[in-house]
Amino acid sequence: MSRPWLLSRRITLAFGLTTLVLSLLLSLPFAVLVHRSVGEEIDALAREELEETRVHFSDHAPDEAEFAEITAEMCRLHPRNPLAWRVWRPDGERWGDFGREELFAHAPLQRPLELGLVALGHSMRLGVVPMAGGYTAALVLDAGDQSARLAQFLLAALGFALLATVVATLAGGLLARRVARMLETVAECARTEQAAERWPAPGQAPAEIQAVVQALQDTLRRIREESEGARLLISGTAHELRSPLQNLMGETQVTLLREREAAEYRRVLESHLEELGELSRMVDNLVTLSSLGEARRRPTLENFDLAQEARLRLERELAFARRRGVEFQLQAEGPLLVEGDRESLLLALRNVVTNAIEWSPSGKRVELSMRARAEDLEIVVDDAGPGVPAAERENIFRPFQRSSAARGRRVGFGLGLALTHSVVTAQGGTIEVGDSPLGGARFRILIPAKRAG
Repeated sequence: MSRPWLLSRRITLAFGLTTLVLSLLLSLPFAVLVHRSVGEEIDALAREELEETRVHFSDHAPDEAEFAEITAEMCRLHPRNPLAWRVWRPDGERWGDFGREELFAHAPLQRPLELGLVALGHSMRLGVVPMAGGYTAALVLDAGDQSARLAQFLLAALGFALLATVVATLAGGLLARRVARMLETVAECARTEQAAERWPAPGQAPAEIQAVVQALQDTLRRIREESEGARLLISGTAHELRSPLQNLMGETQVTLLREREAAEYRRVLESHLEELGELSRMVDNLVTLSSLGEARRRPTLENFDLAQEARLRLERELAFARRRGVEFQLQAEGPLLVEGDRESLLLALRNVVTNAIEWSPSGKRVELSMRARAEDLEIVVDDAGPGVPAAERENIFRPFQRSSAARGRRVGFGLGLALTHSVVTAQGGTIEVGDSPLGGARFRILIPAKRAG
């Protein structure tokens, strides 16, 4: 099992390591520059001594005392840079050694030597210069003092990197703890569903954390709304189911109290069948309503012709209209291409049509017209019923809400229009109710059309 890790520790560690690496990377080019500068300074010092010796002995052969005096003067002028000279006669025999003779152990001085200057490591130089009379002099210079400056710079750079790392780690730790406390507050508020004033205010938290807070608040608000909606739906369903079930049971019990004629049994069964049909439609609506939340998160999209589907799938509504003596007219202008949830949209359309047929008196007409517009599809259902009063139009799409005209009448369960509203809004459309030219209600639905390509 993996051990849990703390965000504050990760942020602190990231701050420290990042600062250390950046400090070292920034110090690297400066170290290269210092190294090059020190090398050039050592070369310049060696060339200066070689040139002075060559010029001094360019017109006469060296004298041992004179050469020793010159060497001593060089050592006095550059006490931190030990040097030594070795001089050869014209025949190649060694003439004399001057200065710090122990330096010869670090230099290859076998004859013949090439004139010029060569580096022996970083801090030592070997230079050869000709003199008058065929003499040759070799200079060995130890510039360890200049090289020490490079080491000092590297130590200073390392110290700066460590100091910056410590400071950045402390700053990162403080920032990480502050962020961690904010996240702990957010988690506590989300866990206990505390009031909005307990959440971090916009000015108290970074924009990223504030975005998380806003997303959590929206999610919790949606969960509360869905939970409250589910509670009301369950409560309303139980209330609405009680009456028809009691009616079915009561009518069945009364019918079975004595023997009856076949026609009377048939009438009771037909009444039961109509009531069961209403209950079946209510169950279909409940199933669709309960699945809309998941459908919004994982939509099942299909491309289909809504006009063609309406002609094929509204047979039950046509039969229902005939039984009630209501004329049903369907007008669809051309193919109406839609990209959406086929079954939900058709169920919503059937609910609006059924609602219009239920409210229309016998001998009247219900019209369903569909047409494509520039950006959407327009669906209009007109009936000749009592209509929906203006004061009730905002609430008519809520579950278990019925018009005041339904008092004393058994007209549905108040779920069809709620389902239609949910399906249409999930599709990105709108639905509204107004007055119909036929004298009743007009329901107007706008659904985004499928774009070409």
